[in-house]
Amino acid sequence: MSINTHRLAPFLLLGVALAVFSAVGPATAVENGSLGIRPATESDFFHLSVYPGAAIDATAIVSNDTNTPVTLLNYPVDAHSSAQGSFAMAAQTDQPSGVGAWVQLNTNDQITVPAGGQLNVPFRLTVPAGTPPGDYPGAIIIQSPPVIGKTTTLDGDTAVRLDVVQRQGVRIYLTVAGTAIKRQNTGALSWTQSGDSVTFTLPVHNSGNIILHPTASLSVQGWFGLDTRIKFPTPEAVLPGATYIFTTQMQHAPLVAFGAASATVTSEAGTQQARTNLLYIPWGLTVGILIALTALGYGIWRMVRFIRKARRALAQASLPQKTPPPMTRETLETVSAHTPRHRANKYVDADPKPDQ
Repeated sequence: MSINTHRLAPFLLLGVALAVFSAVGPATAVENGSLGIRPATESDFFHLSVYPGAAIDATAIVSNDTNTPVTLLNYPVDAHSSAQGSFAMAAQTDQPSGVGAWVQLNTNDQITVPAGGQLNVPFRLTVPAGTPPGDYPGAIIIQSPPVIGKTTTLDGDTAVRLDVVQRQGVRIYLTVAGTAIKRQNTGALSWTQSGDSVTFTLPVHNSGNIILHPTASLSVQGWFGLDTRIKFPTPEAVLPGATYIFTTQMQHAPLVAFGAASATVTSEAGTQQARTNLLYIPWGLTVGILIALTALGYGIWRMVRFIRKARRALAQASLPQKTPPPMTRETLETVSAHTPRHRANKYVDADPKPDQ
């Protein structure tokens, strides 16, 4: 098989096998059955608190449960909230500006973990002076060398290679000491209707400096017995500066809805509400209603015209008839004077007889 090396694009598809960072509930050490990384003094993640301008030392433990030594990439990164509300770790190529830039590993970028053994990875986290207080998320990553996939061609001329990268990390929750600001901004509650379901969305922005754990519920009320209460799926957390969009569906919605929906969001920052009107009618029903209203309007217009004509006719018929004045001598003479007289000789016999 010939391969067009000019169009070789192994970066088009990159399979990244990550450990489960977004699990909700009690967290445990991060490992995939073969490799793992965890804090040396905590059971799940690093929870560190440092003053601006100060530093703290900590140690991560990397374990290797395989029968051969493993060489891994080792580096720190920043973290952020994903669109699903989970803890997402930045890529190695992303430029760090927080924890990923403040962590200095005591090892090089690579570590070798012995077969069936563990390796301590010490590091120092230094918070720059003047750093605003609040929560800063990050992680320390261990990454296996990429598994080079087989190159194949698509459409006969585009070469594609699937490389698999296994990456795991342990979270770092850093709190820079200072005044904690708990603040959230709730956006507009909106909805879209499709078929027999209505989808509601509500954005919530963490405008404070600490991590928030918001929950939200929805109440929909209206005509035709519409009375529904729904809980939005809960995110794991919303990091400072992040926006999470609560989304839920009202299944088996009524064919026609006239009402209102209100959402309540509660977190460490307090409780806020958002409200919107709910009004929708299927297009087919809307067209039918418009036709019916048009026909009804035309019928009313015809009825009004008929009633007006009937009233005018009745009013005309109810008027009193005028009686002509009595004929007097002067009236008779006037009429006689204006009546044409017949000529006596207008009509003559065709064969008059001579006088005898």
